[in-house]
Amino acid sequence: MAQKGEYLYRGLAGKTAKNIVMPGIQWKEAVKSILMWASCFLMGRAVIFNEIAPFGVVLFACIMQRKRNCGLFLLAASLGFVHTGFNSFALKYIMAVFAVYVYGRVLRAKLKRWRNIHTALGVFVILILANLLYISRQNFLIYDMIVACLESIIGFLMVFVYGPVVDLFVRPEERGVLSEQEMVSICIFAALLVVGLWDVNLFGLSIKNILAVTLVLLFSYIGGPGTGAAVGGTIGLVTSLAGQTEPMFIGHFAVCGLIVGTFRGLGRLGSGCAFFLSNALMTFYINRSTETMLQFGEIGVSAGITMLIPLKMIERLKQLSDVRFEAMGNRQGHTNRLKELMVNRLEAFSQVYHRLAEAFSRVSQYNVMTGKEDLNKLLDLAVNQVCINCGLYKTCWQRNFYSTYNNMFEIISIIESKGRADRECIPSAISENCLQMDTVLDILNEAYDLYRINYRWRQKIDECRNLVARQLEGISKLITGLACELDVDIKFNKELEDAILFELDRQGIRVREVTVAEKTDGKIEVNVTKKSCGRRMECSRHVERVIGDILRKPMSCNFKRCNSGGRECVLQFVEAERYKIMTGVARRIKQYADACGDNYSSIPLDDGKYMLALSDGMGSGSRADAESSMVVSLLENFLEAGFDLDMTVHTINSVLILRSRDEIFATADLCVVDLIRASADIVKIGAMSTFIKRKDRVDVIKSHALPMGILDKIQVETVKVILEDGDMIIMVTDGVLNSVDSELDQDEWFAGRIANYSTRNPQEMADFIMEEALKQTNGIANDDMTVMVSRIWKPSL
Repeated sequence: MAQKGEYLYRGLAGKTAKNIVMPGIQWKEAVKSILMWASCFLMGRAVIFNEIAPFGVVLFACIMQRKRNCGLFLLAASLGFVHTGFNSFALKYIMAVFAVYVYGRVLRAKLKRWRNIHTALGVFVILILANLLYISRQNFLIYDMIVACLESIIGFLMVFVYGPVVDLFVRPEERGVLSEQEMVSICIFAALLVVGLWDVNLFGLSIKNILAVTLVLLFSYIGGPGTGAAVGGTIGLVTSLAGQTEPMFIGHFAVCGLIVGTFRGLGRLGSGCAFFLSNALMTFYINRSTETMLQFGEIGVSAGITMLIPLKMIERLKQLSDVRFEAMGNRQGHTNRLKELMVNRLEAFSQVYHRLAEAFSRVSQYNVMTGKEDLNKLLDLAVNQVCINCGLYKTCWQRNFYSTYNNMFEIISIIESKGRADRECIPSAISENCLQMDTVLDILNEAYDLYRINYRWRQKIDECRNLVARQLEGISKLITGLACELDVDIKFNKELEDAILFELDRQGIRVREVTVAEKTDGKIEVNVTKKSCGRRMECSRHVERVIGDILRKPMSCNFKRCNSGGRECVLQFVEAERYKIMTGVARRIKQYADACGDNYSSIPLDDGKYMLALSDGMGSGSRADAESSMVVSLLENFLEAGFDLDMTVHTINSVLILRSRDEIFATADLCVVDLIRASADIVKIGAMSTFIKRKDRVDVIKSHALPMGILDKIQVETVKVILEDGDMIIMVTDGVLNSVDSELDQDEWFAGRIANYSTRNPQEMADFIMEEALKQTNGIANDDMTVMVSRIWKPSL
């Protein structure tokens, strides 16, 4: 394997980059040269009025203006003239094309810049001279002079027609969009190529007709009805002038192109069917005959050729023929550049916060209790204040250092285990050998108390650092998520924009601008700028309905900035939620308590999501109410700001730990419902079981996690649930479940009651569960009790 790789490396080592790239370039140049050579040959064969054929001369002149090596193209044009018949007529044009070659060599040597007008004048003069030489050998009429002048004028004009086409042959990669004049030039050029073809039939089908129909189908599908009619009329006119078709084919091709362009929205297959029908219609209208002007087989082959053309090439031709695409491309380029700058800036900000979080994390790791070092400081304090002035200092700390050191650490261990030490706690073997034992104990007790206080504060500071680190990391993730949201590739759907604009205008709603953005996840966002309706609520009554009908999906007004003073209104429509949600709550305060320690919330979030939250504070009364209220409020704020569930729960847990020196905790029962995909993410921190009532069963979701505010680190487990139409999500606090006799399975007992009660009203379900719980305690609330029931359903359209 190594030898093979080495061989390949040696094989390429001797080649330069130019040598490696050149074969591809030479291949492209060869293809372009072959196409131009064939075009010169066919143009040499093209004759109109049975006696005018300047097209090969003109094409060669235009090619020579743009390319230096033109010998092969001179030969191709000459062969085309000879192929029509080796006679004086062909000799006239062969002389003309050689004269153009000489004229071109002179112009290239004399002029710094060779313009089209120089080519056109040269062609005009050369054709005049060639015709005069041709008719001078015989008795000529005024008619011959008129034909000579007409041919020279045609040659002069055709230089400006062929020029853009030859430019496309020579430098196709430099063009992004074509003008209308260039499109007309291509049409005429293509029509003359059809004229130059042999009149060959295969299986009874005309090759010329197949090519003509293919051109009409292709241009009609790309450019629409206007382009289709123009191309069809041009091909019909040129072939008619060449005497190959009847004059009625001018209108026939034009009408077929018009109809095909009108129905191009049906795709290439639909366009082919439209040509079939229009051909039959025009045949019946013109000659009242069942014999069609164009055979169905020829149309079928042309439709097949059109369908075989790669879609990528079709799109490229559409871009070339649509002037608006260039402006849209420039606008898209500027938008992409601005988006790239914004994403890079946001990612840089995210990295800053990430580095700050790492810095705080490293500091907190270094600030843990060092243990032995701190205890050594306590020991040094006792030695410096007491032992150093004692008469037995040398005996204890020099002769018996190790035994004295161990005895002092044993005293510190007793203080650490009991909180304080006196002589009675100290072993007699230690106390009897120390003359200053009482003083040593006082100093160590006092120093250890101070050490313990400092240690607690260092723990608090360390926890604060960890909290700040997690907060900074959360902000970093939030900014990164925002950058990813901005980096989403958005496409603008021009067809939908035009359809919405037309329909709104048809219904009398004056709109200045409509943009339809399609994101990569398939979601559609529509922005409308319209004239103010004077608070008549057109945005919700008409615009929303029209957009929904056109997009064939329910839409809702997500944002609106209305102005009643005659100015413009800005509206934003997004995909409507496929499911609706309704919530009912039943509460009961603990007997003799001044406030309920349970709090709940149900609010909508972005992206079609809905938050259900329930929290139970420690104990009951106003203090528990404050704790659970804070938890619910923080849940709302964090989730509305875009934080994920894991970061939200960890941050709230840290806040509960740090905000008081006493033990304060609260449960968190969180459910985030996706109203578009009908799913729910459930997180339970110390909360009771959640019940999901379905049509045929009741599912129970349990968790054994401790409440927030107890442990520094908690594990967040998210349960994903798929919901169905009519499902009920039932969340309760411990006061409800604990009302049932502890000997029974509380979850199973309540699941049975819920399954046997049938209602579609969530408030009725909440009241029923509360009544069942109170029946178990004879109507007395022994604890705060809260039941929150939410039902989702799919509205009928």
